[in-house]
Amino acid sequence: MTKAKAAKNSVVLRVEDLSKSFGPTRAVVDVSLDFRAGEIHGLIGENGSGKSTLMSMVAGIHTRDKGRMFKDNQAYDPVSPAHANEQGVSMVVQELGLIDDLTVTENIFLGKTDRFSSRGVMNLGKMRAAAEKAFADWGIAQVPLDVFAKSLTVEEKKLVELVRALSSNPDVLILDEITAAFSHNNRTVLYELLAKLKAQGKLILFVSHNLSEILSLCDRITVLKDGEKVTTLDAEGATEDELKRLMVGREVKETYFYTPAKLDKAEPVLKVDGITLDGVLRNVSFELRRGEVLGLGGLSDSGIHELGKVLFGLTKPDQGQIIFAETGERIDSLRKAIDTGIAYVPKDRDTEALMVRATIEDNLVLPSTDSFVGRLGFMSPRKRKAFAQEQLRVFEIKASGIRQAVNQLSGGNRQKVSLASWLSRPNKILILDSPTRGVDVGITANIYKLIAQVKQEGIGIILISDELPELIGCSDRILIMKNGEVAKIFERAEGFSEHRIVQVMI
Repeated sequence: MTKAKAAKNSVVLRVEDLSKSFGPTRAVVDVSLDFRAGEIHGLIGENGSGKSTLMSMVAGIHTRDKGRMFKDNQAYDPVSPAHANEQGVSMVVQELGLIDDLTVTENIFLGKTDRFSSRGVMNLGKMRAAAEKAFADWGIAQVPLDVFAKSLTVEEKKLVELVRALSSNPDVLILDEITAAFSHNNRTVLYELLAKLKAQGKLILFVSHNLSEILSLCDRITVLKDGEKVTTLDAEGATEDELKRLMVGREVKETYFYTPAKLDKAEPVLKVDGITLDGVLRNVSFELRRGEVLGLGGLSDSGIHELGKVLFGLTKPDQGQIIFAETGERIDSLRKAIDTGIAYVPKDRDTEALMVRATIEDNLVLPSTDSFVGRLGFMSPRKRKAFAQEQLRVFEIKASGIRQAVNQLSGGNRQKVSLASWLSRPNKILILDSPTRGVDVGITANIYKLIAQVKQEGIGIILISDELPELIGCSDRILIMKNGEVAKIFERAEGFSEHRIVQVMI
């Protein structure tokens, strides 16, 4: 059971010489750390540095190969997440962690339903009331409780996972890249919640690639590289440049590789007219021009992510039309979008972008299958293999080879596979939804450079993002949505003001 609240600043959790390997890959190597009650401890590092694996061992998801752990000065050896939870440790994992075919309520109390059962009969009403109370107690916006998890957005799923982690009132809360899924308003709620938990003497282990967020939230920061601890330092007095040097071992310049688009002469490549989707989007109209980056931003209920699905033909709108300007052709299906030269990288990469149990090769070639078919109608294994190996090299995907399964990759390398599969095609329009979600500063810089290069080729890009600095740094124009409608379009020539954009959002 959870111990009594530890004295503030006392060591509540300690790991000694922790190591974990997956086959020949050494994910965590002899890491020793201590974590204190009443602190927010940040963990940073490049993708594949061992952050998630280390936290997964603490949370009982992975067993360690060697080393020891102590909690409240007693040996701590969780054999499962439920066992860790019983000892006061909860984790929200980086990738989505809900069971799609269970309801929100059932997901929150998964493995803890005994409290709602009497003589073998489950009191579903009582369980639902407890779920409703959990959202209210923690000040988190409630999502529909009776729907299946598979119907939720990425952001809603993360809110449910957060409530589930908090439902046992843990004294150690591990958050792995949670804010990467959140829009501005839910981030604000989370930050306020973490301040309250810290004041209560809780330990928060906070994994993030957002270095400004790490510096503003955390008390201490641990840097990992290639599975090893580089250093632990106080957040006060540290800088983003210093953290980047420690993470990658070299200078990483903060740049979005922005180059101005000639919008006064650019022809429209896509015309969106009066798109309406019941309860989600209302009369959305705009034009995308050749060689521009049009940023789409808004709060959690703004509809920006749903609009991306509509533009790619994944969701059929109730009203309105999407026109490919070059031919006047109407984009009204997924097949039509692909044939026209529209590519889409979704926010939910594991569910919507990748076949995670398939190989890297299978994922990379899927959108370009037609190009590997010979004169007799058969697919060429040699061409497939050569193409996949080339993308592995160009996008610097860290893997044992193209036959490795995608679910064995880190989050950042999965994102590289998702991007490579679409960006290797001859596209005319790119729809990128949160392309840098959960990736490190090095990969992020490469993605921004790639966006700039593609833009110079005359391709129109729609960049959907919850990261306001990303929108400001990459976009020629920024379209802000509110409650499913276009609230305002900002022009770079006018000067992008973060304050003004946030004011329109809220």
